[in-house]
Amino acid sequence: MFLWVLICIAFFASELSADEVNTWAFQPGRDTYSDKAVLDLSYLNEDIAGETGFIRRAPDGASFVRGDGGPIRFWAVNSTVARLGLPALREHAKFLAKRGVNMVRFHGQIPQAGKNGGPLESINREERSRIWQMVGAMKQEGIYVTFSPYYPHAVSKEAAQRWVAPHDSLGLTGLIYFDPNLQSAYKSWLRNTLVPVNPFTGLALKDDPALAIIQMQNEDSLLFWTFNKIRGREARMIATRFGEFLTEKYGSVRTARKAWGNVPAPGPLEDMQDDWDNGIIALSNIWHLTAAAGAGSADARLRDQAEFLTITMRRWHQEVARFLREDIGARQLFNAGNWRTADDAVLDDLERYAYTSGEVVAVNRYVSRLHVGDYFGWAISNGDRFRDTGVLKQPLDLPITLRQPANYPYIIPETHWVPPISQQSEAPILMSAYQSLTGVDVSYWYNAGQVQWRQPQSANGHLPSVGKWVINTPQMIGSFPAAAFMFRKGLIEEAQPVIVEHRTLDELWARRRPLTAPRQGQDPNRDSVLPEVNSGVSASQQEQISISPLSFLAGPVHAVFDSNEPDYVYPDLDDFLDIERRVATSITNQLEWDWANGLVTVNAPQAQGVVGALSSRASHDLSDVSIQSSADYASVMVVSMDGAPISKSTKLLIQVGSTARPTGWSTKQVEHEGEPAEMVISFGSAPWQITEIEALLSVKNTILTKATTLDANGVAVEERPVSPYNGVITIKVPKDALYMVLQ
Repeated sequence: MFLWVLICIAFFASELSADEVNTWAFQPGRDTYSDKAVLDLSYLNEDIAGETGFIRRAPDGASFVRGDGGPIRFWAVNSTVARLGLPALREHAKFLAKRGVNMVRFHGQIPQAGKNGGPLESINREERSRIWQMVGAMKQEGIYVTFSPYYPHAVSKEAAQRWVAPHDSLGLTGLIYFDPNLQSAYKSWLRNTLVPVNPFTGLALKDDPALAIIQMQNEDSLLFWTFNKIRGREARMIATRFGEFLTEKYGSVRTARKAWGNVPAPGPLEDMQDDWDNGIIALSNIWHLTAAAGAGSADARLRDQAEFLTITMRRWHQEVARFLREDIGARQLFNAGNWRTADDAVLDDLERYAYTSGEVVAVNRYVSRLHVGDYFGWAISNGDRFRDTGVLKQPLDLPITLRQPANYPYIIPETHWVPPISQQSEAPILMSAYQSLTGVDVSYWYNAGQVQWRQPQSANGHLPSVGKWVINTPQMIGSFPAAAFMFRKGLIEEAQPVIVEHRTLDELWARRRPLTAPRQGQDPNRDSVLPEVNSGVSASQQEQISISPLSFLAGPVHAVFDSNEPDYVYPDLDDFLDIERRVATSITNQLEWDWANGLVTVNAPQAQGVVGALSSRASHDLSDVSIQSSADYASVMVVSMDGAPISKSTKLLIQVGSTARPTGWSTKQVEHEGEPAEMVISFGSAPWQITEIEALLSVKNTILTKATTLDANGVAVEERPVSPYNGVITIKVPKDALYMVLQ
């Protein structure tokens, strides 16, 4: 009997439910945008987006400025609320602006994409109306728009065969770079979207400075695995283009053949053979350009293929930029692409170099962990298996660990700590702090799909599940105010580059490893294997690079292309990267990442706080703030709102985050492929249950006299006096609130 009791205790202890721990129900009510709100960041925005003219690059090219030349920083989201109509969009814009957002990305599909058998050049007029409405609504709240018009991955093989005939490939990925029919249609899509007058503004999009950035496409590249889906007619077409490139480079394909040593293509697409007489030269599948392949006897041939694919993309980007400027007259900044490669260690610089024919460089990067189930790509359902960790013990998974082309703005058009990850309150704070440190210009959170707050609900309205691609939650958008304010006001110091690597084009074509490389970015819907490591840097990574990838946590890492100047490495960089203690410190000394304990500390004059395992230290003593807490996971930030240092500020925002799960959420400890995991027993229901946090906060400030607890919409709930003792104000953080303001 005693053994049975122990078994029952062990079983029930392995099932965790969101409403069986110390939580509080998140039931915020509708935001009415009362002028009595104590916390409202909409004043940071322009009265009308674009009121001073078009967004431009700064004189050094590396960041953004307004039309009048003044600096501007963007806190951004993706939004699909346009599907709900103009009134919803207008309210949505108010909701976002209040929380510090001043840029929204419209990720759409302007081509008709085979619907109803329409011709290739036809556009989706409903989608065009949505982008028109979004620009019209957002600009009134001082929010700029980024336009993503085309997503080839969303076009199925069957639709592509109906739409682009004849068509043999598995979809449309990669074809925009070399198929003249598709390229001509693409220009027609842009012309028919950007040139007509927007009825919601009275301006054509091309003339509207509220539209800040135009992206060429979403997540397409000739250097990604989808290259291997090119088939039949399209494979012969790109092989013909390869032959033309070789003739341009060598004078003839036969001269190229001689330079290669008559070596055939290893692993050619569709087992194609070279047709030298007709100039149709086979290309190898993309694996042969990765570090795992090794060039061998085909080294010269593969170098030329790497150059050909990169230059093919670069030239198309140049043509789109020319078309926008000269044929249409659009004055928006142009971003050529936003995707990763089959092997970022050796191909990422090629991809980014191809983008520098535009004006903005980009890549989509998510934080994702194991999640398997029938609908894992878009929903969380009972029976799903997952692992629940953020990035605090895996710092190289932070999306901003990027080699940035020098003197170009760098944006991350899509990012998210993808559920079922519960450690999300860290996300906005970490991105704000490390974007500021490294100069990454914009990260767009994916996805704001509701007008205001979103409670747990079905992913599609029918399937029993909860949605996965959501940010209108207490731990994501709820963590925006402090993060957005810190970033937009520049409260964290940007560091000088810690590495500037100069790379010749020959080094790019040879796929030589850079001085340091980030961990490969991961796509939760396309990668079958996700990295699951317990330390920041794996042994294999240390062997393959000459400088620690943790350098990304010390300051910016820049690459200069087509240059043979000497490389630069910050003196004594290793002093900031303590591998033994597993602590990385920024060269500004304002950020410290302790990935041994899963803790990040922010310590700047106007922004101080801690994120992660607060219980790992008895007290977190910063310059002006001390935090004591037994929480295993939380974020506590103190931010000056009046431009003064915390010790002299007359208004401080205290923002607290933890974890949130649906009511009734429960999981069970299981194994997945021999490793620990969790299985969803119940995905739960509304409302969110937020884990309570016990925290004692001390602030060195003798000016402040009252503490006001706020609700989720920034309205005062409770006010009480405070007074300093020995020059320090001590406050117990409320368990059931996201925000408190000291004045």
